[in-house]
Amino acid sequence: MANQSLRQSEIDSLQYIASMTNELVQMAEAGRFPMISYLLGMAYAEAFDVLRGARPARHAQLSGNPMHPKAQAMDHAQPWRA
Repeated sequence: MANQSLRQSEIDSLQYIASMTNELVQMAEAGRFPMISYLLGMAYAEAFDVLRGARPARHAQLSGNPMHPKAQAMDHAQPWRA
């Protein structure tokens, strides 16, 4: 069952991500890079799960990705607290 809360452009993006990560998993496996293969496999699984509605399309946080532009902007906006 497809995730009904997604716009067509989001579905297209997730399908592309799933396709590309699947190809990259195959390349990593062929090159015997198990950790890279595992991580890419997780990205593939996440995209596929969101597409089929098994996971929410949007998370409250930015999925913990410190490289995300919004996460970086928030880091600069708030001073570090120990």
